[in-house]
Amino acid sequence: MAVIKIQFISDFVCAVTKRNLDAAIALYQKTYPGGKDDTFDITWAPYYLNYNPYPHSIDKLELANERLADQTPEQRATLNTRMTRAGKASGIHFNWGGTLGPNPATRLAHQLVRLAGDAPNANYDGSKQTALVEALFEAYHCRAQDISQPDVLREAAQRAEITSADINDWLQRDQVGSLVDQEAEANKGPAGTAGNGVPTLIIQGTHRPEGIPDAMDLMEIFIQVREVSA
Repeated sequence: MAVIKIQFISDFVCAVTKRNLDAAIALYQKTYPGGKDDTFDITWAPYYLNYNPYPHSIDKLELANERLADQTPEQRATLNTRMTRAGKASGIHFNWGGTLGPNPATRLAHQLVRLAGDAPNANYDGSKQTALVEALFEAYHCRAQDISQPDVLREAAQRAEITSADINDWLQRDQVGSLVDQEAEANKGPAGTAGNGVPTLIIQGTHRPEGIPDAMDLMEIFIQVREVSA
């Protein structure tokens, strides 16, 4: 049995790589000899993309219009089509509506993920943390919800089967939020762990696929790691 360690540095506005990783793990465990006995140890590391420059929540389509103001309508349509197709290929049906909170809009979401994976929370394991990450991606990308809002986070965490008592406790842990701020800053910029952008995957401490790797790219890396381990 091998343990394949993956550091996933991302913000919750990055979704396709998460689904590709899920597909790659499922494919590996189903098809690679002995793969079903191998373990994937995933660390979810925070990053703030800071899309919203305003001190209040704002419509995501309005933000997109500002950020892509230099593109022609044709270029915008092409980008939208490409993103929609990439999402569908990964099982994501993007809903471009909804709002995004003020920066750092995803701080509380990262705070919940951090606490869901902390060792002192003996009631939860890595699968619970991964379920929470998936619920947060779904809230933002498919349900057009503002994941800076505590009520939205409560709903997402409940879908991940985290108790209401724990959710309410974790939302109040501002000291953990400060640690998340520090980690997000350490991951930022050319000298940071994430390098020049996110999402960033670091597999077994050495493999760092570029761009948005598909499931087969990741599967090949898993096999390399497994063969070295063997």
